[in-house]
Amino acid sequence: MGKRIGILVFIVTCVIIASSLAALSGCDRNSGNSKQAAEAPSEELKRLLPEGDGFRWVYSGFAEYGHTMELRSVISKDSGIYYLAEGNVYDPSGGEAPGDFSLRIEYEITGQALIMRKNSEKMMDGFSELELIRLPLKEGTRWEQKAEHKSGKAYSLTCSIEKIENRPEGKVYSVLYKDKDSGFYEKRLIQENWGVVSFETVWESGEGPVTIGYDLYREASGYSAALALKAFLPPLDKLLRYFGLAEYGHEGRLIKISEDRDKAVYQFNGTFQDGSGIPGDFKVQYHFDYREGTVREKVIENTRSGKNEVNSKLHDLIILRLPLEAGSSWQQEIVFDGKKTTMTAVIVSIAYEGQTFYRQMRSGPPVVTVRYMVEDVPGYFENRYVEERRFKKGFGMISFSSLMEGDPPEIKDLNDVYQVEQAIINHMFGYGLDRETVYQE
Repeated sequence: MGKRIGILVFIVTCVIIASSLAALSGCDRNSGNSKQAAEAPSEELKRLLPEGDGFRWVYSGFAEYGHTMELRSVISKDSGIYYLAEGNVYDPSGGEAPGDFSLRIEYEITGQALIMRKNSEKMMDGFSELELIRLPLKEGTRWEQKAEHKSGKAYSLTCSIEKIENRPEGKVYSVLYKDKDSGFYEKRLIQENWGVVSFETVWESGEGPVTIGYDLYREASGYSAALALKAFLPPLDKLLRYFGLAEYGHEGRLIKISEDRDKAVYQFNGTFQDGSGIPGDFKVQYHFDYREGTVREKVIENTRSGKNEVNSKLHDLIILRLPLEAGSSWQQEIVFDGKKTTMTAVIVSIAYEGQTFYRQMRSGPPVVTVRYMVEDVPGYFENRYVEERRFKKGFGMISFSSLMEGDPPEIKDLNDVYQVEQAIINHMFGYGLDRETVYQE
């Protein structure tokens, strides 16, 4: 019995020693990255990239260079967050140039760094793998890394966050990657929610070094629903002037209050400038819901009337809804003159301005005309309240009109469609944007 116990003790001791040696060996093998593996992905660095798949980047730059890519997936793991983007480099030859113009980019966010891995033959960026930025996100942060260029040359890069700018769309980090032993460098601007918005490097041409690069084309970049709706915003913080019937007028500026992947809020801060001489300011907010594909108008202040309305009797109105197609319609439960009712909106036309090809060719993007109607409203022609608004890309709402109370006085024959139409036009209150001055500031 004693002999058996002795053998058992010996076996157990051997197992314990073997396990300890294996653990020590494992610790020694992973000691260089155990701390990084244990760190959760940085929330600060996560803010530098879009929140989810479907985001589109469009870049253009030196000598007709350009590329587009779309975020296909975002995968979170304990060790990091992985963003996969795919796209193509622009081929100016129309398909005649040799080579592969596709691209595939993976971004990885660790506990300390944002890393790019590139698989593209034609993309301007020189390195297939690079730490784009590293914590702390402060001016003067420095780090070093070795990277192999697509030319086959290995570089020892000194990297630094040179500058940080606060912009309405998010902070912008200027990052320089400079070779220790030559004049070679790359430089990127990385912006919150957008990723890389600008790239610059030096190219050795036959006549010496040349600075080349590309920039993000913001108007064509972003999530699809956001792009479709935001295209109808006027320029931010520019003076917008509206003039209309009976010396009516107001002016103001549109500013951005907030934005994330799902929604945004813009606010028009206006001042009445009409012939009544009665002073007053007002604030109107436009709530963009990218998931629902809607833009909702909310008047939050009117010092002249004390009511949360400005010209329109339709409160908290959905003024636009995707898809923006002629004939598309939607309904909304609203309160009209204190009573709950239903508003019906229809996109009645999407058309170029002007009656001839000459004016149409000069008018730019087509105008979207939306009609909003409330039925069974006593006191209005045929018991129907009507508003119309016209929208144009790059200008926002370019005109507003609403049917005034009472019957149009000029109507003598309800069967005369032309006469009724002209009478209704003359019975509408309205105003329009002075488009000539929008981009002059």
